Amino acid sequence: MHEQLSVASGFAESVDPTGQQVILGAMLHALLHGRTVVSPVDLFVSAYRSSAFLQELFYEVGVEDEAMEGVLGWLQTREILRARWQEFRKAGGLKPKKNMNRAMTAVATPMLDRVSEDMTSMAARGGISMLIGRDTEMERVLRVFEGGGRSVVLVGPSGVGKQAIVNGVAELMVKEQVPDMLKDRRLVSIDVGRLVAGATPAEAEERLLLALSEVARSRNIALAIPNIDDMVGISTGGGQSLDLSSLLATEMEKGYFVAIATATPQAYRSAIEGTSLGNALTKVDIDEPGKADAIQVLAGSVGTAEAQHQVVFSYAALEACVDLTARYVHDQYLPEKALRVLDEVALYTKQQKGVGALVGREEVAHVVSGIAKVPLTAVTTDEKEKLLNLEDRLHERMIGQDEAVRMVASALRRARAELRSGKRPIANFLFMGPTGVGKTELAKTIAESYFGSEDAMIRLDMSEYQDAGSIHRMLGVPGSGQGGVFTEAVRQSPFGLVLLDELEKAHADILNLFLQVFDDGRLTDAIGRTIDFTQTIIVATSNVGAQFIQDEIRKGTSIERIKTHLIEEELSKEYRPEFLNRFDGIVVFKPLSPEDVTAIAKLMLGRVIATMEEKGIVFSVTDAALKELAVAGYDPQFGARPLRRVIQERVEDPLATLLLEERAKRRDTIVLDAGGEMRVEAAKEL
Repeated sequence: MHEQLSVASGFAESVDPTGQQVILGAMLHALLHGRTVVSPVDLFVSAYRSSAFLQELFYEVGVEDEAMEGVLGWLQTREILRARWQEFRKAGGLKPKKNMNRAMTAVATPMLDRVSEDMTSMAARGGISMLIGRDTEMERVLRVFEGGGRSVVLVGPSGVGKQAIVNGVAELMVKEQVPDMLKDRRLVSIDVGRLVAGATPAEAEERLLLALSEVARSRNIALAIPNIDDMVGISTGGGQSLDLSSLLATEMEKGYFVAIATATPQAYRSAIEGTSLGNALTKVDIDEPGKADAIQVLAGSVGTAEAQHQVVFSYAALEACVDLTARYVHDQYLPEKALRVLDEVALYTKQQKGVGALVGREEVAHVVSGIAKVPLTAVTTDEKEKLLNLEDRLHERMIGQDEAVRMVASALRRARAELRSGKRPIANFLFMGPTGVGKTELAKTIAESYFGSEDAMIRLDMSEYQDAGSIHRMLGVPGSGQGGVFTEAVRQSPFGLVLLDELEKAHADILNLFLQVFDDGRLTDAIGRTIDFTQTIIVATSNVGAQFIQDEIRKGTSIERIKTHLIEEELSKEYRPEFLNRFDGIVVFKPLSPEDVTAIAKLMLGRVIATMEEKGIVFSVTDAALKELAVAGYDPQFGARPLRRVIQERVEDPLATLLLEERAKRRDTIVLDAGGEMRVEAAKEL
């Protein structure tokens, strides 16, 4: 090492000071990573970190420092994996090819072999994946054994990498880089399924005792017990059940073997904590890795997907796998959920682009979009046009209510351009106004325009949540094992519009729940699951002050003055100020004018015309007939609500009769005129 360093130092003296700084920095970087040879990656890392010009150059083309560090980490991971693999294969080649049993006197373990897998033997042959990262967690596990502890349980959600850490321990045991308590041992993983397969409770206990007695005689075995909670209340042959945990705990306390177990937090709390088994185990929490660590896990695993599907991943694709799954896939954990997406993206890219294709962020976005039902691909030129002209699109279905449309369109543009906070719902609106002025219609229009369909809407009638007990209907009954009506609906469809009809009727406790949703973008249901609301738009409607709004509009009072009075006087009686402040917009809907109702009638008749066109019949309405329908369907108290019934009775019912009587056929024209007259104009004979 010293000779290599001196040679490198001599070479460094022949270059200018800047070059010397780069070379010496590369040497230091290599040494810090345990290498005696400077690689091109070391040189680039040193050059990049010491050159403000290089950093500015990459920044100008969109490469942030974080991304550059991630790419360099990926390259270093590849080098480390290559070096570790060579070293590992060299060390593993000295190990026996069969199960490793290195006690002074080898003892046969037939029962243990039947119900387990020898992980050290698999590691010696390269049969398990190498552990990437997790240095802190591994250090904590080894510290337990260094301090004299004999049994550890790794507690963390499924998918965070508990088994990977156990694999890492097996790898270190092969290389003898472990505390003395683990040296000269083999790590054997117990399979509970094999242990109890076809056995009565007594036979299962006998198998476990026999396997443990073989462990005791061998004196060179450490046990790995995945999902140790499976030992509690398991079913055996004949539909019987037994609990092996007490027996296992008793044997653990005798101290003749060491063990590394795993469990989820829920299983640990319900089956292990506070029991004799829990007392025999030292708990080590395993959390979800951060973004940088998760990317490096993918970097260490991506080679398999690339070789299998014959595609090449960019760093942006790896980063997107982590970023997008962390943001949009909420019922799984990193790094496992990102690894699953990685493999699916590789297959999708090969199918779409062929062998040798480069996988980018767009391919990852497409796959995650399909999983989460969220539009994540880049904003296309067509979509940009739609977003910039969103008011016009909303007005295709919404008549009047310019302020409401403008406020909603602005919020949707911010959301699609990713300028909003990622920890709150896309937008929270309170729609106020009399009945029948379009509050619900605008909510439906938002669902169709932003989420793609009117069906992407969860509608709650808040009159059903007027008492304190209704909170259980919303979140679920504790102990029932089921979520609530509301939380379950959002969990299954996390990307959509939530409509809260007549919010003023909800109980105060329900309003407190929504205060949390508006603030944090999440709720916890009765099962303990976190329900994500960050991809929802929440629209609450209220009739508070409806009569005041109508009276003031007639007086010619401006909308801004009406809104100010409503917030300061009317709404403050129903809601706390901190609740009102969480809305992105409080929108006052004006009562409809006769002209508005005429425009709405024309819009509704347009749908009837489209339906008749599908049947090959032209349907038209004269201006006089349109005016009659609008007058008949207008009610100052109920807005446009009566209009739907009028069109049904005066238009749809007569049309249905004409069709059933076969008085109109394809290519004919039906005209609705004043007085409700409906005449058929026959098409020319062909």
